[in-house]
Amino acid sequence: MGTTFLRRYVLLGPIARGGVSTVYHGFDSHSARSLAVKVITPAHADAAGREAAITERLRHPSVPRVYDHGAQALSDGSVVPYVVLELLDGVALAGRLVGGPLPWPEAVRIAATVADVLAVAHRRGVVHRDVSARNVMLTRAGAKMIDFGLAGPAGAPGLPADDVFALGLLLHEMLTGRAAADARPRTAPAPVLAVPGLPRAVAELCRASMTRTPTDRPSSADVAIGLWSSIMPASAPAPRALPAPALHHLN
Repeated sequence: MGTTFLRRYVLLGPIARGGVSTVYHGFDSHSARSLAVKVITPAHADAAGREAAITERLRHPSVPRVYDHGAQALSDGSVVPYVVLELLDGVALAGRLVGGPLPWPEAVRIAATVADVLAVAHRRGVVHRDVSARNVMLTRAGAKMIDFGLAGPAGAPGLPADDVFALGLLLHEMLTGRAAADARPRTAPAPVLAVPGLPRAVAELCRASMTRTPTDRPSSADVAIGLWSSIMPASAPAPRALPAPALHHLN
């Protein structure tokens, strides 16, 4: 492709396309580093700055780093916003789920990582608003949560609970192979409990996260702690990203 932004970022080819943006494999000619460049449609220009600001606030190891953002004038006179991100070497969780459910320890570890990110975000007053398999990347370093372009302030108390509900649907899908859209929250525990070897505590967390009443759902922090506890030896140290006051890694 060869399009260059700011005489610095060379776009080598598209990686993914969405309704409001296209992500390109890019190359930084200043640092000789491969990276991802998200080019956003002008109608959603505010998403570039919002995603960059939110990611900087989170500084979570399971969220891709943002290196730069701004707007680029094109030869036709149009101006497009962009965000320069860490390039992830992996596959989308949505692609893995095409082959059916995941082994329950892997599913729980992925869900625990997502819950961990959400817990930090919610403590910072941010909701993701698009927790789904297409926004989780599986890399050699573990699961990474992407695309904070739709994220916004937590605002009403029910909004973090919406993220938790979506996480419950995602965990249900990973454990059973059923698409989130097909899940029936009032009857969800039955198929989840049928997963061989799955700790009952995980099934109960899934059920509680998917309950119809937002105030009855656990917090994202409680989900993170509960899920990590189900797969970690009792003697193992807690992940530093857990949102307990003595453990969080943010300023």
